[in-house]
Amino acid sequence: MSRSKVRNLLLLKQIHSAVTQIKKGKLDKALETLDKAEDSARKAKATDAVYYILFMRGGIFYTESKYDEAFETYEKALDAGSELLKTDPENIDYQHYMGTTLSNTGNLLKMKGENSQAAEYYTRARETYANLLAKEPENAVFRSAAGENLNNYAALLTDIGSLEEACEVLSQAIELYGKLFEEKLDNLGYQAELAVALSQFGNCLIQQGPEKSDTAKQSLERALNMQENVLAQQPENGNIKGAIALTRDRLKKLEELEKL
Repeated sequence: MSRSKVRNLLLLKQIHSAVTQIKKGKLDKALETLDKAEDSARKAKATDAVYYILFMRGGIFYTESKYDEAFETYEKALDAGSELLKTDPENIDYQHYMGTTLSNTGNLLKMKGENSQAAEYYTRARETYANLLAKEPENAVFRSAAGENLNNYAALLTDIGSLEEACEVLSQAIELYGKLFEEKLDNLGYQAELAVALSQFGNCLIQQGPEKSDTAKQSLERALNMQENVLAQQPENGNIKGAIALTRDRLKKLEELEKL
């Protein structure tokens, strides 16, 4: 067997091992495996594998809240992905990794207060997923990822006072997650993300004036009902508890405004 074939087999084994370790929650071990895999990929001149490895490594750092390392890794992944897309612009996998990386980088920039750059990355992610959904409109993975990016982008737009645009973006997120939820009523993830969009939408409407209070209340009450349903089935879910507290705060704020 040639050296190149041996390297490729070793690379595939290392990547498979890293994926297994990630699924088992052994993230530090996965990072060690990815370091070895990247070395193998560069020796084999497998640029697509390097891209995937950087994408996975960035995701691990992001999950572990190691945001500086995640940002640095995602920047490298974006560079690698951009080069691959120049030669294979229709590759759906490359585009999917690119969309997720752009969206997560937007989240990191938002955390750092670099709002204009964050908006740019969210917009690029939005365009990437719009292109993917034009090709595969029924792909649930792409639809969910697109919805998550829209939720995050809308949160930024609300923070900077671009309320009309935020509501427009949230309307798209609600439509995406609403259809996903209708197709799989038992999927708590879809229900939770739809509730996030509804709660944000209600908050966005509150800030636009009293004439939109009724619609805001309906959206917030619908969000709260969904969140409480998720909590009933996942009583230890800290994220949903935080989301419920936020939605209740928004409803309380609306009630106080209505009294004025």
